[in-house]
Amino acid sequence: MTPEDPKEEELRNDSSERKDDAHAAAGAQPAADTASRAAASAADAAAGPAGGGVAAKPAAAAGAPAAAVKVAPAPQPPPAPPPAKPQPVDEFDPLGWDVPLICKDCDKPFAVPYRNFHAGVVFHCPACQGSWVPNTTIAKEMRKVFDGFWGERKRAREAFERGELRLDREAFERRQADELKAFKARLEELAKELKPAGKLVRPKGLAAMFT
Repeated sequence: MTPEDPKEEELRNDSSERKDDAHAAAGAQPAADTASRAAASAADAAAGPAGGGVAAKPAAAAGAPAAAVKVAPAPQPPPAPPPAKPQPVDEFDPLGWDVPLICKDCDKPFAVPYRNFHAGVVFHCPACQGSWVPNTTIAKEMRKVFDGFWGERKRAREAFERGELRLDREAFERRQADELKAFKARLEELAKELKPAGKLVRPKGLAAMFT
């Protein structure tokens, strides 16, 4: 064999070294790319809350309750309370006066406001819903009874307050209480005597034998 020229051998060695370096560089590039991508992913994850990349999910979650509120029915307002019954100013105010009655159908007692007790007004028994209609005579007599008692009572009260009655307050209040009790008893008796329109009068004595 012909001995090789030292220069040719040196060139061949240099060429082999350059090939090895190129292979090494080519093998290192994928690793560098992988490391670069991993670093970029880590940077994105770290910058996500500040950059707004992940903040969209809480916003969407926060929007869900708002949609639920729109779908839910609005609460119904509570029913309005019934109008309050007018209260009398004092015992001399007709708003506080009642007329006792007895039902012509079931004979049970009930009361109606005096301010509504006029001829032709139809009242109904709360027990049987039977009607009770005062005629003109009944309405006038009842008005006379009420006006006579309460008018005299009010004049006596005013005279006492002016010091015209020789009574102490305790004796005066006791007398007024007795008069009021007697007046209510009188009204109860009148309720039994009143005969409204449509009242059925049952025959008594011998007449009852022929019915």
